[in-house]
Amino acid sequence: MNAPTMKWGILLSLAICLVSDTSLSAQITGQPVSILTHATIHLESAQSVRMVMTSKEQKYIRASIRNQKKTTLADIIYDGKAIAIVVMESPQKRSLVLSGEEAATNLFDLIAINPEYHFKNIDGFNLNIPTFKAYRVELQTEAEPVEETERHRPVKALLYKEHDAGSTLVRSIEYMEFFDQADPYFQPKKISFTDVKTGDIGHITVDKIEYNIGLPSFLFEIRGNTDK
Repeated sequence: MNAPTMKWGILLSLAICLVSDTSLSAQITGQPVSILTHATIHLESAQSVRMVMTSKEQKYIRASIRNQKKTTLADIIYDGKAIAIVVMESPQKRSLVLSGEEAATNLFDLIAINPEYHFKNIDGFNLNIPTFKAYRVELQTEAEPVEETERHRPVKALLYKEHDAGSTLVRSIEYMEFFDQADPYFQPKKISFTDVKTGDIGHITVDKIEYNIGLPSFLFEIRGNTDK
């Protein structure tokens, strides 16, 4: 498994930018049970790759990294229990199950892209899972609610590692700009990621969000030869 595909967390810490127009799919009935997020990642080498991220029922997440020909290079999958990177190695797939800080930061990055959906107090993402054991997730919001919504727009998402002496910040995510539409959620359009240990800063801009498109559960299965 080559280094570029293994280090998804590092990928999100690189300089990331959007190269297409932005839009938000607003045809929603009731509360969303699934979200499809489209973005383009621009690497330091000036090469661009696509990211397509899907989440379902607050317990399944899959992000696919694709090249300009829309060929999938790698997937990162959370199947409700473990998080793994699945690399497309001909003639078969190979999966690397993540652990420790690598697992926590990768999963944190993914759920933080849709913060109001995943970090809501009721029926949000379960943060009391083994992946986040010894870690604490904090969402900071604006002091005043947005007019006519009675909801507070997210400002930052923070990931702390807990230890006997207190806690250490390992990941900081700042929401720079939002789509104009407030329903069903305040959806970030421009996001800044900071790896506190290395000082690396990256940016991602979402270009399209779709809700309730219907996602089969098998998409979130971790398949292939598995390394741990």
